Amino acid sequence: MPARTSLHLAAEIGGPPHYDAGHYLRLARLAENGALDYVTLGDSFARPGLDALAVLARVAPATDRVGLVPTVTTTHTEPFHVSSAVATLDWVSRGRAGWSADVSTTEAEARLFGRRSAAPPAALWQEAGDVADVSGRLWDSWEDDAEIRDTATGRFIDRDKLHYVDFRGSTFTVKGPAIVPRPPQGRPVTVIDATTGPAREAAARHADVVHIRATTPEQATAVRDE
Repeated sequence: MPARTSLHLAAEIGGPPHYDAGHYLRLARLAENGALDYVTLGDSFARPGLDALAVLARVAPATDRVGLVPTVTTTHTEPFHVSSAVATLDWVSRGRAGWSADVSTTEAEARLFGRRSAAPPAALWQEAGDVADVSGRLWDSWEDDAEIRDTATGRFIDRDKLHYVDFRGSTFTVKGPAIVPRPPQGRPVTVIDATTGPAREAAARHADVVHIRATTPEQATAVRDE
């Protein structure tokens, strides 16, 4: 008999910009009531709108079971802050956080930050892979029992159970350790959309979940096999 595979259902709750948290909360609750596994919320520097990760941090305490996966653009963003923000979402959602890594490819978006010019997609996805790598290392930089919270002695953490990561990537270095305790999941779920070619190596190396946008089953199979 062929091996059974699990079907995981998800929904994108983005669309035209809304500035009312209740809009996203209603959609997330609808997905939760429909027994979906997770919701995604897209984000981009190229269009106006609320920060996806911050919105889902608002949604988190008002939901119970559905996973929460915001898009996080790794280009022009400090990897240490990415790791801290996703870890925080995992804490406030009680272990239901993921993040969908994406890159920023245009010169117009680069000018918003004014720090560097746009780079080729292959280089940006190499950097995104480095961000995923160092985020995992930062989440692991606190051992599970590093927190003491001993009011009698005034000790909050056992410093021997915090570790440097000393990561050196292609465009950045991170020493660590993290400032947010180890997330409830240990490592929140990393998602990458591998529809375009440059993203596929990063997805193969670093993603727990790979998204593919396809119009036919054959197209999806071809991308998966590649």
